[in-house]
Amino acid sequence: MRNIAIFILAAAFPASAFADEARYSLSDWGAVGLMQVPSARMATDGSMSGGLTALGDLHRHYAISAQPLPWLEVTARNSAYPGYYGLTEPGLDLKFRLRREDERGPALVVGGRDVTGSGLDLPGKGRFAGEYIALSRRWWDLDLTLGMGWGTLGEAGHLRNPLRFLGGRFRRDRDPSSWPTIRGPKAWFGGERVALFGGVEWYTPVDGLSLKLESSGDRFRAQRQDEPGFDPGSRYSLGLSWHPASWADLGAAYEQGRRLMLRLSVRFDPAVDADRPDRPPPTVGPRPSDGAALSADAIALVARSRGLPVRAARIDEETATLWLDPAGGGRMPLAREVGDAARLLADLAPPQVERLRIVTGGGGLDTAAVTLPRRDLERAASHRGSAEEIWRTTQVAPAAEPPPYWRPRLDLSTRLVAGFDLAELGTALAQRTHTDVMLRAEPLRGLVLGGGLRVNAANDLQFLDTNALPAAQPVRSDLPRYADRPLSLDHAYAAWLARPMDGLTTRLSAGHMEEMYGGIGAEALFQPLTARWAVGLDLNQVWKRRPESLFAIDRGDARGTGHASLYWEAPGAGATTALRLGRYLGGDWGGTVEVMRRFDGGIGLTAHATWTEGPDGAQSRFGGRMDWGLSLVVPIAASGWMPVGGTVETAVRTLGRDAGQRLQQPLPLYDLRVPGGIGRLTGTWSHLLN
Repeated sequence: MRNIAIFILAAAFPASAFADEARYSLSDWGAVGLMQVPSARMATDGSMSGGLTALGDLHRHYAISAQPLPWLEVTARNSAYPGYYGLTEPGLDLKFRLRREDERGPALVVGGRDVTGSGLDLPGKGRFAGEYIALSRRWWDLDLTLGMGWGTLGEAGHLRNPLRFLGGRFRRDRDPSSWPTIRGPKAWFGGERVALFGGVEWYTPVDGLSLKLESSGDRFRAQRQDEPGFDPGSRYSLGLSWHPASWADLGAAYEQGRRLMLRLSVRFDPAVDADRPDRPPPTVGPRPSDGAALSADAIALVARSRGLPVRAARIDEETATLWLDPAGGGRMPLAREVGDAARLLADLAPPQVERLRIVTGGGGLDTAAVTLPRRDLERAASHRGSAEEIWRTTQVAPAAEPPPYWRPRLDLSTRLVAGFDLAELGTALAQRTHTDVMLRAEPLRGLVLGGGLRVNAANDLQFLDTNALPAAQPVRSDLPRYADRPLSLDHAYAAWLARPMDGLTTRLSAGHMEEMYGGIGAEALFQPLTARWAVGLDLNQVWKRRPESLFAIDRGDARGTGHASLYWEAPGAGATTALRLGRYLGGDWGGTVEVMRRFDGGIGLTAHATWTEGPDGAQSRFGGRMDWGLSLVVPIAASGWMPVGGTVETAVRTLGRDAGQRLQQPLPLYDLRVPGGIGRLTGTWSHLLN
């Protein structure tokens, strides 16, 4: 009760400094928190972390955590614990922010551990499942946390459950057969008793070092049931966290008065520094004379030599136009790319040109035409204007006029993918790593030819639980047959892209779409120019590829799959939420919710959750099947050790499952259209003069 009194006293007075989101540390469970208990703090928006925690003779936690939205933390975890068979317990942990800390009160979150139950396919709740409500308040360099926990976080039973009216007669210690099949308030907040937990983190004068003290409500009931002589120890733990570099987070503690904890984690934060000083706008030279001005073809050549993805150029009396079409969606902010192109036109176009038009797009599909007054750009470059003032006189319209010509393109890139599966019961961590060398050609406007060669590294997919909700015909449970080949053809396809009307984009494709399936497909996407929403429909008829052959398919294994999709963009198109409903590769029907974030430099963070009925009517505790995943994609430029650029992807997802599996389409329309759309343009307009 002394901890509670201290927290109430601290919360009753205004804090001298509010919590800095850049100052946070990770808990034993991989999420932001103290040691065994969570806090109301969140990681930096768009960040991702992963690591290993070893707690004496008790637990080994393998976890990957991500912050896909400012108010949502997602942690995929697999925990090994002592037992006769070296058992592991997969789980998915979520934390939702209800309010930020301000002068009126503390930060408030609600969350849960193992919210999907024991892994993904077993009935009942996991041994680590628990829910909580937590408050955090910064007091100078002290960060205080107080919370109330259910499940494993509430086993100390300090108080009667204030939500017991939602739980009815449901008790966690009943036989699992009595537990509800759908997790509602009964399952999440059941039980007669709850416990209080709390603690404090002191950020010391040593940069990156903090000390932690906590009191937990977990009494390790599951461990006591496994081992009658198990001693849970004290409720109090003392530890430290050290952040020696931007990518490292280390921890050590003495927990429960008897166990030593060691934690090693790596962190990735988007390279965004809101406090950097503003740089002066670049200069624009005087207008060239008629004799010194360059032609449209010469301007396009100069633009390409400076790294701009220019496909065509034209000069018509008072208007100069450049068509930009970045391969792979572009890695710099769209407005910065537009600004670079506009300044180039202002420097090189004939003196009578007064309008600078930049047409954006992707894959040969024009999206928007941005027209800037040349005089406004010249004034801003001479410190007599700003990007905001230029926006007032800028015109944005659908791209209607076709370019005078189209320059063919051939792009070579690489993709390094490290995939981890934390949802297996037989192993704490299954992994697969491969490198793809991809060639993409655009010989004609709208025609895309793609191919990819996959080099597989060593994997441990033999530990996958491929019998989890199996389908009559394997969907991806035969993944080891494909991944064990040292060299394979990942994809080889042809696609035709068209824009039959403003806002409507279509695609027809045929070939090997991905490593395991080939066939034919069609997609349509509709998004008005200024809309933050889009709707799409994709339909595919595919056949299973034979792993022993580069091009052969199994004609007796035809599958029809397709989805209707609804996209909603946050202002600036930096975050997109997609809802997909349709038929999956296993013949199962269901839906997927996907959150996609994109940051400066082309960094992408994606989280998804899928619910389906299960293949061939197979049932689980949800009356269906849950699937989820996280991925972080970081672009890399060509260098001495990598002659071509590409991406590095780190992902945690289920591997080798048959339910809830979508076709891995190599050319999705939304990914082609949104990088050149008005949402991305307005969201990055402040970079126009960078």
